[in-house]
Amino acid sequence: MTADKGMTAGKGLARAAWIGLWLALFVALWVWAWPKQIERGCWLAEWPFEQGCSDYASGNLETTTPTQQVQHLERNIGDGFAYLGLTQNLAAQDDSLVAPLLPWLQQLAPHNNRALTLQANASMQAENYEAAAKALTLLVERGETSARAPLVALMLEPSTQDAVRAQLTAQSRWLDPTLASLGAQVPVELLQPFVNEGWKLGVVRLPTALGQVERLKKAGYWLDAYALWVAVLGQVQDGLYNPGFDRRASQRGFDWSWPQQRAGKVGVQLAQVSAAPRAGSMLQVEMTGRGALPQPVASQPLVLLGSHYRFTGRYMSDRLRTREGLVWALRCAAGGERFAQTEALVETQKQWQSFDLEFDMPAACEGAARLQLEAMANWEARAGMAGVMYFDDFELRQRAAESVQ
Repeated sequence: MTADKGMTAGKGLARAAWIGLWLALFVALWVWAWPKQIERGCWLAEWPFEQGCSDYASGNLETTTPTQQVQHLERNIGDGFAYLGLTQNLAAQDDSLVAPLLPWLQQLAPHNNRALTLQANASMQAENYEAAAKALTLLVERGETSARAPLVALMLEPSTQDAVRAQLTAQSRWLDPTLASLGAQVPVELLQPFVNEGWKLGVVRLPTALGQVERLKKAGYWLDAYALWVAVLGQVQDGLYNPGFDRRASQRGFDWSWPQQRAGKVGVQLAQVSAAPRAGSMLQVEMTGRGALPQPVASQPLVLLGSHYRFTGRYMSDRLRTREGLVWALRCAAGGERFAQTEALVETQKQWQSFDLEFDMPAACEGAARLQLEAMANWEARAGMAGVMYFDDFELRQRAAESVQ
């Protein structure tokens, strides 16, 4: 009996000693780990109510000094957040230590946009434009909008354009959002090589390419705009685009377009309607008489590099009330007076009639003109007209020299 009690007491002491050992180990770990946990919590601003945070470096960059950050990193060597804060502080002070820190920062925070921004800025200062372009394009792909402005600056500078174009591949996702965000003051012609190459690689969307066409037209670069228009469409016949109105007018590029008027003050309504019983569509121009006619009523920009041309088409009108009628007129794309126009188009009582116009391209137009449907007289456009006109089967061809003679 006594022996059994002794064995039981021995087991109890062994168990107590074992539990005591683990408790001592737990207390030792707690004493070692708790201050570090508090320090980390203070660094990440997770303990705003903790009074002891004043003894540690703060994660707030405005109140954190490089000295504090170095002390923290000596105890937390792999802390990428602290490393980033130190590098940002040194960069703000133009400290020479930034350059050797950046490679380590890239390893500790390879997916941090702020770290990549520091790398881009340092590369720009060192005039290492290849590295700067690589970092900026990656930032744009990650959605960092602030990287677009310095990237566009590199794209506009002839000496750095090649560095940016080297980043352009079939997998690039930075070019389209950069082009789509451009302001009106950007010299669009300098970006044309990027648009052309990006379109060939399939990384520029159709709306962006067409937007570039409009910007080139507005800036007066008609030949560049037309070249991009042809590249976007693949193949375009000479002369008029969509001459029979069979395709829906896009209102952009070198297609047909007409002004959009406010409801209630519509002087004219244009639509592409069925040409039944014939195949295809035709242009319907319905003048309401309730408001002024816009000038032009409809138009299409043209690039004509020849000298002598012939423009033909058919029209029909119904209940057209006008004194002087309408004309298809040609003006230089940059503006100015009419240099050619058809005979006045008047009432035909629902009978199709043809018109024929031969003209020479003025040298002053520099190969770009506009074909426009206009009221013959400006006063009648202001007064408004009533009736319906239809147009179809247009054709614009260059005339041979023998035919001209």
